[in-house]
Amino acid sequence: MALVRAFGKPDLFVTMTCNPKWEEIARELKPGQAANDRPDLIARVFRIKLDGLLNDFRKTGVLGRVVACVHVVEFQKRGLPHAHILLILAPEDVPRTPADIDLIVSAELPDPATHPRLFAIVTTCMLHGPCGGVNPNMACMEGNHCTKDFPKPFQERTVMNPDGFPTYRRRDNGRTFTRRVAAHVDT
Repeated sequence: MALVRAFGKPDLFVTMTCNPKWEEIARELKPGQAANDRPDLIARVFRIKLDGLLNDFRKTGVLGRVVACVHVVEFQKRGLPHAHILLILAPEDVPRTPADIDLIVSAELPDPATHPRLFAIVTTCMLHGPCGGVNPNMACMEGNHCTKDFPKPFQERTVMNPDGFPTYRRRDNGRTFTRRVAAHVDT
């Protein structure tokens, strides 16, 4: 609250989650160990990467000149650290138009031909579901409805809602990805 009083409302909300498959974690595991066997290693590598990301925000200004930053780290149910970061930007760097937002946020699948590594990361780590009729037992399901409102409809361009929050561009560019669901049969 003190930051908001002094600098104004946050302009960007960024999250960062530890990936137990990060090379820095995987190469230090002994044979037969899984990442969750080494919470010390996970926490140390996450901290180093988080410090690097915060440095990118504060020192290099990759998202604009940061005038205030606050973050909190919590641990998810799977035991992985996860950071919530609020950034307050200099007035001249605040994204104000849909075009400004499109420069820093993408809600579309990367092109697997031109960005194969990014496509692999997004499709492995950042997709919701599958839920709905395909998988009605997902935690997000309430009745026959996903509480997170997935799947999201396609949106030709980013628009600013009356409440000031954007609805991100999600064009139907033909790049689709289907996750397989293991069938569960009660016997």
